[in-house]
Amino acid sequence: MRVAQIAPPWFPVPPPGYGGIERVVFDLTEGLTSIGAEVVLFAPRGSETSADFVETVGKPVGLNLSESQKRRYFIDSSREAFRQAEELGLDLIHDHTDYNPRGPLPIPVVHTVHGPATRPSIASYRAMSRKGHYFVAISANQQRRFEEGAERDFGSSDKIRFAGMVFNPVDVANAPFYPKSEKQGYAAFLGRCHWEKAPGVAIRVAQAAGIPLMMALRVTHDEEAYFEAVVRPAVLSIKNLAKFVGEVGGKEKDDLIGRASVVIFSSPWEEPFGLVIMEAAARGTPVVAYARGSAPELIVDGVTGFLCADEEEMIAAIPRAMELDPAACRAHAESICDRKGIARQYLDCFKQILSS
Repeated sequence: MRVAQIAPPWFPVPPPGYGGIERVVFDLTEGLTSIGAEVVLFAPRGSETSADFVETVGKPVGLNLSESQKRRYFIDSSREAFRQAEELGLDLIHDHTDYNPRGPLPIPVVHTVHGPATRPSIASYRAMSRKGHYFVAISANQQRRFEEGAERDFGSSDKIRFAGMVFNPVDVANAPFYPKSEKQGYAAFLGRCHWEKAPGVAIRVAQAAGIPLMMALRVTHDEEAYFEAVVRPAVLSIKNLAKFVGEVGGKEKDDLIGRASVVIFSSPWEEPFGLVIMEAAARGTPVVAYARGSAPELIVDGVTGFLCADEEEMIAAIPRAMELDPAACRAHAESICDRKGIARQYLDCFKQILSS
């Protein structure tokens, strides 16, 4: 089986810092090649992979662009990737860009759904389903919200064509493990500087719990206003308890997560998949999170972290989470998200689609 993996044009695969989709594409591509699948990765220049590689843009374009510029790069790079995948005679296209070609294709197309269930995305996926495209959800909560939204807004006669649900992969085998003896008594927060990730909540929680907070934030041009209005004043107000370390990757990211005694996942909405939850677990670090979105599917409450109803519960859970067993966190990540296992699930999904 020869499969195309199509990544967005924003960052190389794997990303040097922030880039959740690019990290997922990398681990899935490497997982598939490790179990014998023939994969062609379509991604920006500078990407690294053990699969065959086709460059989609001369350099990663990043996110500091206008919406019209981003849309142009997105459409042009995805269209070209689809065209070349067809030209190469591949058996199946696995797309991570939500690209909707104008007409039907002679190759089956599977889209991993990385975003939330909004009315526009539901309408788009229904239209693509009518063309014969398939979709894979990244959590049961996400799939349910798409199905309920489609039923509520459009009726039951025209559904999204889900081929299944598969968690995002994490390279657990190669993630360094940090036992309790290597924990340094601080909390970590990693993510975008955006209300969807609520870094301000993480600051308040750490402050109330009385522990230092290390914040690895990606701040784009569009996020600078939020950083100046919410994050910077909060960091300055609590002096040495919170430290903004900027965007991190590689060993720096491993150490930031792994040496933390707890990770605060303060996302207040129905997050489709909290990748940092499983990245933390793989390194032996428990997570405190709101009990919403995908978090209840990823965290074993009282074993790999704590699920909380509100900010007060999160504050109370911090010291208890810091006492949890890192080995249990690692074992859980390996059991549900290791990239070879996830790759096998996707390969089974691809085989079912091709056989139908």
